[in-house]
Amino acid sequence: MRMIHPSVVLACALICSNVSAQTAPTPAASAPTAPGIRAEVRNPLLEAQSLINEKKYSQAKEKIQAANAIADKSPYENYIISRIALTAAINEDDATTAAKLLEHMLVLDAIGAWLKPEESLQLMHAVGIAHYRVKDYAKAAEWMDRNIQAGGAEQSVRDARIQSYLLSGNLQRGSELIEEEIARGNKVGKIPSQAYLKMLVQARTGLKDTVGATNALELLVQHYPNKDHWRSLINKLWARADLATRLQLDVFRLVAYVSALEETTDYTEYIDFSQKAGFSAEALRVFDQGVTAGLVGAGADADSHKKLRMKLVQEVDQDRKTMVADTAAALKKPDGFALFNIGLNMVGMEQFDKGIELMEKAIAKGLAKRPEDARLRLAIAYTMAGQVEKARQSFATVSGNEGLDQLVRYWTLALRKP
Repeated sequence: MRMIHPSVVLACALICSNVSAQTAPTPAASAPTAPGIRAEVRNPLLEAQSLINEKKYSQAKEKIQAANAIADKSPYENYIISRIALTAAINEDDATTAAKLLEHMLVLDAIGAWLKPEESLQLMHAVGIAHYRVKDYAKAAEWMDRNIQAGGAEQSVRDARIQSYLLSGNLQRGSELIEEEIARGNKVGKIPSQAYLKMLVQARTGLKDTVGATNALELLVQHYPNKDHWRSLINKLWARADLATRLQLDVFRLVAYVSALEETTDYTEYIDFSQKAGFSAEALRVFDQGVTAGLVGAGADADSHKKLRMKLVQEVDQDRKTMVADTAAALKKPDGFALFNIGLNMVGMEQFDKGIELMEKAIAKGLAKRPEDARLRLAIAYTMAGQVEKARQSFATVSGNEGLDQLVRYWTLALRKP
């Protein structure tokens, strides 16, 4: 899957609609009538307020400048002038001016405590949004931080903060905040949002944090198991340098089970692995599925695919003819390896009951080499047969390195699919 660069993470996020289209909270401008404001200050501010309501911001700023030019203003008068000016700055998306005005207001408010706590939070949010709109994401994040540190608890602010950090290029902090949100949700039984998880995958990928990105993808598959998420997760498994060759066919089986075979090469490679491993019935079934999907048996390779299918049919016919004799011979052997593969081949023929019975006998007999792989494939056979609880129990007995633990975990996740 082609990963989206963190610089365009906005396109996939739930925050996109909440932030970029958000109307910043605008400070109320009715305060000029409050006691303690002289008429020569109050009158131009009232005119400025009317002009702002009419969206005549340039003329409003002239009135604000007139009020500001009055000598010997009280702290409260300066506070009100800054508040009206802040309204104009926010409406004009003048983030720099808005930030300076709010800083000045907060200093003045320390004298008279004219701002209610909820008002100061709204204003911090508004200034943050103003910075966001002009793409000064670092400053936007700073103001959202200030809002939350001052006691703000609105989810829209928390979302905007995450988005601002990611868009500013601070992927580490953005990732940490997403993980904090997920942890907060877990405490109350809330499923992480798909948008959060997608952003976390992208951010951790941008940080070259393979483990973090993979963990986020696993959560995506757990809670939102669609084909694209599965392909992205399984690609992480394919990318493991230590993935054992002997497990690759089991990976293909997983890809098919979660309906994530999408390209001709997905089918042809699966067919090739199955045939070479001696499971021609499985290879033939996959071939026919590829034909149904319109990805095998057509186009420039139609003739070669036709010949391949004929060969697979012949091999399956031969297996069926010798099945009874081969089974009798395998039952006499001290090691269960041959018996196990006969059973697995029968599962490929969709003779599930008989095939699973032979696989179980083979494991009970004992396998000298890689018994954990046999238990994995027995669990897969249970899965194919629709015996989900048996499959789950069997997967729980399997562990190992070279990608085996990860493969088992993904098969277990796949059992959750609707």
